[in-house]
Amino acid sequence: MENRYLFRGKRIDNNEWEYGLPSYDEDGEIEEIEVWSEDDINFYSVDPSTICQCTGLKDDDGTLIFENDVLSLKDEISKCEWKAVVKFGNPNSEYTWGWQLVPITECDANKDILMWVETEMGYMYCEVIGNIFDNPELLEGSHDGE
Repeated sequence: MENRYLFRGKRIDNNEWEYGLPSYDEDGEIEEIEVWSEDDINFYSVDPSTICQCTGLKDDDGTLIFENDVLSLKDEISKCEWKAVVKFGNPNSEYTWGWQLVPITECDANKDILMWVETEMGYMYCEVIGNIFDNPELLEGSHDGE
């Protein structure tokens, strides 16, 4: 399965992440994650609010980046270090589609995720440090000078 079609969601019964494809009920609402293995297909009930799509991108450590992941970003030339949440659509009002970085901490930097993960510039670093569900403390930022 290609990464861009991979989703994850937190199981209702044990709060663990499952990775696979979303399964929809008769009303078109996501209710389960369908997990394929070599021998079987399993369905796990998940909290629909935790469903996140994989961006198909990886951080500098090779970790897949999902929607709602929190990234630590560093540009060693400009000395800019910041945290951001990965969102799809138009969260920064800069583009009308695609994955964007929504700042948690302020930094005058490009918010295009491709700028941070697809470039081969050795002075830019991107790392998944958590997500908004498991690590809500990472959302505490310094927008207002905290």
